[in-house]
Amino acid sequence: MEGSQDLELKFKSEAIADLWQEHCALHTQLFELTCDEYVHLLASDMEELDQVIEDKKALIGRINQLEDKRQLLVQELNNNHPNAKIEKMAGLILFLKSKNMETDATRIEKLNLVLMDIIDKIQNQNKKNQLYLNKALVSLKELKESFGGPKKQYNTYGSNGAARNDLRR
Repeated sequence: MEGSQDLELKFKSEAIADLWQEHCALHTQLFELTCDEYVHLLASDMEELDQVIEDKKALIGRINQLEDKRQLLVQELNNNHPNAKIEKMAGLILFLKSKNMETDATRIEKLNLVLMDIIDKIQNQNKKNQLYLNKALVSLKELKESFGGPKKQYNTYGSNGAARNDLRR
């Protein structure tokens, strides 16, 4: 019985490592698309920008599917190994090390570090994109207001005959 559990654990840990490698590849593609998004923002190329956004949505869908698979594999590990209590990748790594599966644990740990680095780069690029968009929106607002001309103040009279200030364009 224990031999079959060890084999099952080996297959699941390898499957998780493969999923994590695929996560890294998909997140790398997502980073590239996020950089492309910035280029199209700068160029005001709306057609290409729309395509990149659609590509990003599709890619995020694939990433979410991989995450669902990973969660299922971890849940199966927890069910088959009650002492595992795996909630995060660090818990999985510790569990694998406790089962003398150093090679798989190290592979997953390294892939996780790569993934965290890629995610950090994506977040930074997204912030850069958002900053550019915010600046563009402020510029558009200022341009729109400049077409309205300066606001003039008029004195009008209320129903009681007293003067009141009125702002009009």
